[in-house]
Amino acid sequence: MLTAVRASVRLAWFIVLLLAAIVDGTLFGPRNRAQGALWCHRWALRIVRGIGVNYTVTGTLPTSGPVVVVSNHLSYLDAILYNAATPFVMVSKSEVRRWPLIGWIAARAGTIFIQRANVAGGRTQTRDEVNAEMDDALRLAPAVLFFPEGTSTGGAEVLPFRRGLFHSVLEHHVPVQAAAIHYTLNEPNPGMTVEDDVCYHGKHDFLTHLYRFLGLRGFHAHLHFGEIIPGADHYAIAENAHAAVAAIYAELQQERAVAHV
Repeated sequence: MLTAVRASVRLAWFIVLLLAAIVDGTLFGPRNRAQGALWCHRWALRIVRGIGVNYTVTGTLPTSGPVVVVSNHLSYLDAILYNAATPFVMVSKSEVRRWPLIGWIAARAGTIFIQRANVAGGRTQTRDEVNAEMDDALRLAPAVLFFPEGTSTGGAEVLPFRRGLFHSVLEHHVPVQAAAIHYTLNEPNPGMTVEDDVCYHGKHDFLTHLYRFLGLRGFHAHLHFGEIIPGADHYAIAENAHAAVAAIYAELQQERAVAHV
C-alpha cells in the first residue's frame, strides 16, 4: 500500500516537473546547445530531487571541455543523473525524440539524435551529418555524453562498444573520458530488484517500469568519472574506452558489495 502511494505521488510530481520544464523551455528556452546543456542541468537537478533520487558523484568532472564522456547504460534514469551531475549535450537514439514530454525536453536541450537504419522508415546518418552535429555541440558546450553500448542492459556486464561515433570523436581531436554508473537498493523492497525494477532493458513496458521504479525505497546511484582514454584510432579508442568503463563499473560493484557485507 505504501509502495503504491509513494509511486503515485512521485509519478505525479515527475509529470508536473516535466510539464513545468516544457513551459519554461517554450517561454525562456535555450538558444543554442551550450545554453541547452545548462538548462537541462538545472531541470535534471529539480527532477532528481523531486522524485527522491539519492546519488553520489566521484572522480573528476568534465568542467574544462570540450570533452566526450562515454559510459555504460542501465536505464532512462542515466541521462537525467548525468545531467544533474554536470551540464552535458547528450547523444541519443532518434526514437527518444518521440517519447511523450521527455522527447520534447531532450530536443529543446540540444540532444544529438542518431538515426539508425533498423528504425522503421529511417536511414543511417552519414558520417558528415553526425560530424556536423558533433561539431556544433563541441564548439559550444563543455561536454558531450554518449552510451557506446547502444542499448541499456540489466547490469550484469558492460556490452562491447559500437565504434561508429568514435570516428567522429577522433576527427574532432577531443579527449575521451571514461565514466560509469551503478545502482543499488539499500533498503528491503520485497519482490523488486535492481536488475528488473531499476535497470530498463529487454521488453519492459516503459510506464509500468517507471511506476515500479518510483515506488522503490532506499534507491541509490553512484556515478564515477575516470581518466582520459588514449588511442591512436577509433578502434583503439573504442577498445580502451570499453576496458576503462568496465573497470570503473566493476569497482563500483565491488564497493557496494563490500558495503553490504
